[in-house]
Amino acid sequence: MQLFKHTTFIARPRADVFAYFTDWSKGAEWRQYVKSMEQIDPGPIRPGTRVRFVIELLGEETTYTLTVLTYDPPSLWRHNTGETNYGGYIEYRFDEEQGGTRVTFTCIIKPKTVLGWLAMPQMWLARGKSYRDQLPQLKHALEEAGR
Repeated sequence: MQLFKHTTFIARPRADVFAYFTDWSKGAEWRQYVKSMEQIDPGPIRPGTRVRFVIELLGEETTYTLTVLTYDPPSLWRHNTGETNYGGYIEYRFDEEQGGTRVTFTCIIKPKTVLGWLAMPQMWLARGKSYRDQLPQLKHALEEAGR
């Protein structure tokens, strides 16, 4: 089930957008709630690579680990959601458009437990809304960096 889908146009080449997206030192500049990100596994990014990130929400810091499912630069990134009650993935598509890049951010989830099914309305309302500003923040960071 698609939980949300957001899209934006960034006036920068696709390769530049994808490179910035996977630069973990830049994660906190545009990712909602993220304080820091770091790759756990050595070597180049590939499916199976794990990335640790620390978020701050309501004054509490929490550490999560995402696992890369698809890594196809400069066009596609997909990682697991890492949720206990849900399976699914987060996907970012990077498509060339009019000399820039159309970025599409999608979340697909599948409840795995009764609690997951019961929480679906809350997830649908809260998650799509809370991540709505992520792509505009990415756009702002990249377009400001290009000036």
